[in-house]
Amino acid sequence: MSDQWFLDQARLGNVYHACSAGAVTLSTVSKTCTGLSLSNPYGSKKLLVIKKISFQPSTAPAGVSVVGIAISTTVSQTQDTHTTPMVIHNAMTAGATTLGEGRADAAATLIQTPLWLRPMGCVTAASSITPAKYVDNTDGDIILVPGSTLSLSYLTTAAIGVAAITWAEIDE
Repeated sequence: MSDQWFLDQARLGNVYHACSAGAVTLSTVSKTCTGLSLSNPYGSKKLLVIKKISFQPSTAPAGVSVVGIAISTTVSQTQDTHTTPMVIHNAMTAGATTLGEGRADAAATLIQTPLWLRPMGCVTAASSITPAKYVDNTDGDIILVPGSTLSLSYLTTAAIGVAAITWAEIDE
């Protein structure tokens, strides 16, 4: 999807942003998710078109730490448990919390164990004091259908930092 398409969706009030309120510790690929999850509730009648996912490490890890995106493996009619919801901002309302269907969390209990989709980046050693920001400009090539979830996860060593996601909501 083009930047123009996302701009048009933002003008229509269909684009949302969520960011952790502070540093979060990502979990491994697990039903017990910490760091960032975005779910599209079953029955929402919306598609969540992902624009961008980012993670900025705030602490050098004790060893190699791969950060990536994981997704649910099937559609579920059961809802995730939203333990620590993030504030969601509508792009059109300049920071107001007009909610769409998507639910972003800094901590959630997922209905199913997700599956790795793709890596975003890696810090190779604790000596990486200023690790780069990991950004996945998905530009619409990840779409959450109702009943599905996306999360950030780590592999090998825990990653701590600030997580953010931007998406558009369109009719199915």
